[in-house]
Amino acid sequence: PMLLHHHETSVGTNMKFDAWFHFHKGGAETNSVMHYHIQRQDQNVIPNDGAKQSAKFNLEKKLFHALHDNHIHNPSIKEFKESWSFANSVRSFLKEGNRMTYVLDVAGGHGALAALFLLLVPECESATVIDPAIVKGEVGVKDAWSNFWGDKKLAYRHECLRTGLRKELDNILYTNNPNISPTNVLVVACHACQHLTDETLEIASEYGVNIAVMPCCQKDHKGSWKGLSKRLAKSSEETASLSFGTIMDLLTAGKMMAWNTGLQANVEYVVKMKLMDTAITLQNRIIMCKSMQRRNDSCNDEKREAAHQRLTLAYRRAHNVDKGKKNRIRRLTNAFINESLSLPGLVTGFCIGVACSHMLRRK
Repeated sequence: PMLLHHHETSVGTNMKFDAWFHFHKGGAETNSVMHYHIQRQDQNVIPNDGAKQSAKFNLEKKLFHALHDNHIHNPSIKEFKESWSFANSVRSFLKEGNRMTYVLDVAGGHGALAALFLLLVPECESATVIDPAIVKGEVGVKDAWSNFWGDKKLAYRHECLRTGLRKELDNILYTNNPNISPTNVLVVACHACQHLTDETLEIASEYGVNIAVMPCCQKDHKGSWKGLSKRLAKSSEETASLSFGTIMDLLTAGKMMAWNTGLQANVEYVVKMKLMDTAITLQNRIIMCKSMQRRNDSCNDEKREAAHQRLTLAYRRAHNVDKGKKNRIRRLTNAFINESLSLPGLVTGFCIGVACSHMLRRK
């Protein structure tokens, strides 16, 4: 393995493993420095005067090395990469930093994902991890990264999401910050299993906040979509093949676009799915939901009516409806005119006229 430092101290010789392989090609495929060997590439630049200058680290490398400097193994390399990619994808989608002022990380474990929002989003003031499990890396993440976020707050709530998420949302929106809008809050869940993902989306959408999830362990609790994925796989030569996990994630995204989702909070969601690099994880579909003020129903009705009128016009043109109607009217008109111009028609008209004029004179 590579060695970054070799120096003498009062207690003997100390050696420190270099983790630079994480940033080399293929480095993400391993989860431990003990199982990866690569020829060391010197990270120092030696100028002409012979003085050494340390290479500049970007934030990702600084955070990564801070974990190893403090002997922290939670998050693992894989989890670190997932959290980094997830946070940047969501940040790019939401764009406005004030949409991530308060972040709630469901099933966040060690808290690396929540901490990255504090570090990557200047407007993010606090992040809370909601997870009943007490992960060993909790204190480690704080110790390793707290110097990077300064006065910002990373908290842990060891409680089930069914109660913990609602309590945190109530505290943010109604108790501690009555002037905060739901659009200033982001709820995330990275690699939460199917029912946890569903419950996270259901609770968060009731409050009208922004949401981002990356499901795993997909299950079909009500339908028969697994059978469809198998049939698609068998007929892949004729139709596109979709895995069961992909189908369930698409259905989950569709639920967030349903007409009544967010209705209780008077919001609707703009939904986008983004794929994480498969070299990091195969369960890589991030479902991102941006909370927007619900549009006026009358506006929607006007648009639907205009669309209906355009469809009606196209239907008439396609089936010659107007042309056939005009032809029938023309035939009736011609028949009436021809009948009126005949001798019996003229006599009948003359008699009706004489009778009407006689009656008028009697009055």
